[in-house]
Amino acid sequence: MKNRLKIAIFLLGTVWVMAGCSKRQEFDLRQPGEGSVTFVFGFQAENDSTLPTRADETELLPRDQIGQMWYMITDSRGEKLDLHTHKLESDFSKLTVEGLKEGDYTIVFMATASREQQPAAVDLPQRLADVWLRNPTDAEPLDEIYYYKKLDLHVGRAQASVSQPVALERCVGRVDVDVNVSSEYMWRFIRKIEIAFDEADGVYTAFDATGAYSGTGAIPVYDITESRSFYSLPSRKALSGVVTIESERSDGMPFVRKYRFSGCRIEAGRVAHIRIDYQHPESREGLLYVRENDLSRFETDTMFLADEPREVFYNAGRRSFYPNAPLQVSVAGDHRLLVKFFSPIAIRDVKILCRFNKFSPEFVELAQFDLIYPFMEASFPLPVVSSERTFTTASGRKIVVPAQPDLSGEDVSLVIQTEDPFMKKIERIDSRWYIRFSAYSADAGHAYWRHMNPLLCRHGVALALNMAFMFASEEFNTEMEKYDGRLLDNGRNPIDLDQLRQRIRSHGGLSLGCVSGVGGLGGGQTYGLANYCYTGVYFDATSPNSHPHSYPRQAMFHEYGHCLGYSHSSTMTYGDQWTVLCATVFVQMGKDGKLPVCSKDAVGNLPM
Repeated sequence: MKNRLKIAIFLLGTVWVMAGCSKRQEFDLRQPGEGSVTFVFGFQAENDSTLPTRADETELLPRDQIGQMWYMITDSRGEKLDLHTHKLESDFSKLTVEGLKEGDYTIVFMATASREQQPAAVDLPQRLADVWLRNPTDAEPLDEIYYYKKLDLHVGRAQASVSQPVALERCVGRVDVDVNVSSEYMWRFIRKIEIAFDEADGVYTAFDATGAYSGTGAIPVYDITESRSFYSLPSRKALSGVVTIESERSDGMPFVRKYRFSGCRIEAGRVAHIRIDYQHPESREGLLYVRENDLSRFETDTMFLADEPREVFYNAGRRSFYPNAPLQVSVAGDHRLLVKFFSPIAIRDVKILCRFNKFSPEFVELAQFDLIYPFMEASFPLPVVSSERTFTTASGRKIVVPAQPDLSGEDVSLVIQTEDPFMKKIERIDSRWYIRFSAYSADAGHAYWRHMNPLLCRHGVALALNMAFMFASEEFNTEMEKYDGRLLDNGRNPIDLDQLRQRIRSHGGLSLGCVSGVGGLGGGQTYGLANYCYTGVYFDATSPNSHPHSYPRQAMFHEYGHCLGYSHSSTMTYGDQWTVLCATVFVQMGKDGKLPVCSKDAVGNLPM
């Protein structure tokens, strides 16, 4: 649609304004000049204070983005005018109208957050007295936010250009049904929420271009399961009604409860609250059940995002793990359940068992997660901290644990249970390496050390998981037998393979860093690789027919040979022995899907 039109039709567009109803404003345009008016859209001035939220009290409706806008200019008789020129800026910040003759006019604006072309609720009036907005059906509320403004203006005989701000106001109200649950974990039981008002003529059903409401109707039954709120034209009076909630028990048995309310007054530009104290027979249970679509209700984050600062990923207290235990669960200092997952692979159906050491020798079901997503870092409130809770033991017995306001990590023992394929692989790792990240001498002008970044840390996690798993695998240990007598120590003596396996298992761990100018630096727990080595060791990082002993893989296992205590005098660093053995098995296990993190895409396709 062109920005310049020659007739005063309703113009659709996207703007960022606020709208509403009621107040009339007049502007006298009597300056000599060209006779153009520019309307600059902005926000309604308002008091941002929040009122109490009982059913008969409201708070201010929050601002929203605008998806579409319409406007009309009428003469003194309320008839729509043809305009000579009008222009809506491409950024929809202002509207300029030119060519208005001397006289009195009215301009009205209507806007909505919806981007649906010509919503069913919107009529296009030809006169100021025509209905502009109406409920699309008799049995439903409007359920969309709309904004409105009416301005009266006078154009003088010799009129200069005038810029006039337009503070659009809201002409609908919102009803929020605040369902108070004993804990956020109770939402898993709720299947459907409906609201119905008693009054057959309780709400207005139409709104005209003058800003007046008319018509009356009812809201018999309306489904608010997802939003638990809706928009409506105002009510004629305070309303009463019922909220119906359909739920299930943990055994799948359904039940329905109805909650009556009264004193709900819907007002333009405000939010009316209906408060429901949800009742469920298992409301005193202590189990944390977190569905995938419930994660957003809690304090969830992702580790190693692109903007994660160095002081975080270099902090071993926040970013360190053991490859044989990448999923960490603990009771943090704020008495919440802290979950961290050092893996680019998601896992499902995870159960956390807990023993309250002061109250029972038995483990109980503390938490269940439908999903633990890659590099998840999340904190979950424990209902038992604030009130007495009932738990189910592994044998099915119920035990009651009193409120634990001072609960700490020392008070509990936690065990992870899952049959997820990724975690079943992790169970096969027989080493307990401690993995963390270090800047080394990156800030001291060192010739080789450089800073890690969050993406390299993610690849470092995958590298540590894969390397620890491979060394524990039957595939590696079978292939290593073929190198018996060929793996030589610093004195060129054959290495006892059982002793080598034990040295790998008992190795303390790796402090991962980044280097430049060399492929890697290593020794003891120092382990640095060039960035292209971190990203280039996966089986699909090289062409399918290439030799597995690529430079990144050679550097990966060369530096680990140093970490095991071997120098360049041995065959554990240079040559076609140790590094060839490791690279060959590593690539084949990746191709066969046997490593915990096989493909480079497992890390590369994650959001950063």
